[in-house]
Amino acid sequence: MSKNADVDKPRLFSVHLAELRKMMVRVLIVCGIGIVLAFLKSDWLFTALLHPFESVLAKYPQIQSKVQTLQTLTPVEAFMINMKLATLVGLLLVSPYILREIWVFAVPALKSSERQALLLVLSLGLFFFSGGMVFGYFIVIPLALQFLMNYNMSFHFIPQWTLEGYFNFVMNFLLVFGLVFELPLLLAALVSIGVATPAYLAHKRKHAIVAIFILAAFLAPSADPVSQTIVALPLVALYEVGIWLSYLAIRRKTNLSPDPKP
Repeated sequence: MSKNADVDKPRLFSVHLAELRKMMVRVLIVCGIGIVLAFLKSDWLFTALLHPFESVLAKYPQIQSKVQTLQTLTPVEAFMINMKLATLVGLLLVSPYILREIWVFAVPALKSSERQALLLVLSLGLFFFSGGMVFGYFIVIPLALQFLMNYNMSFHFIPQWTLEGYFNFVMNFLLVFGLVFELPLLLAALVSIGVATPAYLAHKRKHAIVAIFILAAFLAPSADPVSQTIVALPLVALYEVGIWLSYLAIRRKTNLSPDPKP
């Protein structure tokens, strides 16, 4: 029995390696298709990218004659930004397929409970990350642009922003808020590995809210209380969601019912 098992190990490893290679090929092909489709919609992508800037610029008619659009400093700048934007959007579009491939590849090696946990983590991770990007695009970026526009004009500077600088600014905001919105999963992970408990998180709620408002002071585009509150409130709500997810994680781990009043 042991000899046969030892003989089968290299064969089993080669089978898994072949499956991994096939999966990576499929993922690369689908990613390429997603990027090409996104590149073919360049006009729509640029419209979506420039919408926050143009909506804020419309509030300043006194400088519209001098600042009509973003500037490009090199002949290939617009093309390169278009390629980067198409790559990011294409990968985002096919991300459900990529997660599905990871799921199919990992499922045979997992127990039933581990499969359910992995499916939940992948689904919630994609949901929270997408929610953070949406929040950043529609709420935070317009506020940040308006603050920066006012700041420039307060010193009598005429904003002449470049396309590349604006693109990096928008992408950084979207990435930061996509990651910040993973807070519930982070809290649930800390509870799962024993670093914290749901009761501890609930007990430290007031301290967490203070810390969130301090963090919001750095993430918010301006120092006014309204902007900080707009950024902080979703994070407070996510902290509460994280507490409930941590109770769910404990219940799945110990088969105990969660406390209904965290």
